Amino acid sequence: MSFASLLFTLGCVHFAALVAPGPDFALMLRASTLGGRRHAFLLALGLSTAIMMHTAIVTFAASALQQVLPGIMRVLPWLAAAWLGWLGWSCLRAAWQFQPVQGEDTATGDNARQLGNGWWTGFATNVLNPKAYVYFFSVIAGMLPAVSPLQFKLSLVALFFVLALGWFGFLGWALNIPRLRNWLMSHERGTLYFTGAILTVFALLLVAQGVARLSL
Repeated sequence: MSFASLLFTLGCVHFAALVAPGPDFALMLRASTLGGRRHAFLLALGLSTAIMMHTAIVTFAASALQQVLPGIMRVLPWLAAAWLGWLGWSCLRAAWQFQPVQGEDTATGDNARQLGNGWWTGFATNVLNPKAYVYFFSVIAGMLPAVSPLQFKLSLVALFFVLALGWFGFLGWALNIPRLRNWLMSHERGTLYFTGAILTVFALLLVAQGVARLSL
């Protein structure tokens, strides 16, 4: 697989994980409806900054880890497949058990002040989430080749940041519009089915990659 193809594949996996409704979506919904678009954008920027930091740490640490423990690359695809498979199953199960969420109050200046610093809230929420470390380490390190150029690593960090900021920024804008907010929330079950299927497919591809590495 070329580095361009790998970058595209990792971007698809990451975007599928981003759009899956979860704690970050709920956080953006609360920030947008109660704090307004400015607060929601700062929250999106904080979440994206933490994601960029996760990506940079794991991407550059993976090479050192491979040199110290070369055999770990035979194990990481299986860990990544297990994690993505679990995420996919969680999305599908949530879709089967889906219950619509009632709307929240609209934004006011008092609400925005009570919500605090948007950037710090988003950054701290993501950077202190242990599941984020498991996801980035297993998926990114599990799919990275043994040797990759600096340009590829920097492109990967930038791509993950742009995808995160683009998605969360869109949510911050769209969820502040009642009609769009209602449309997004009414299609939440379909989004769960879609992302669950995508993540499951990539988990199966990683299983195939793990089998291929065992034969090396």
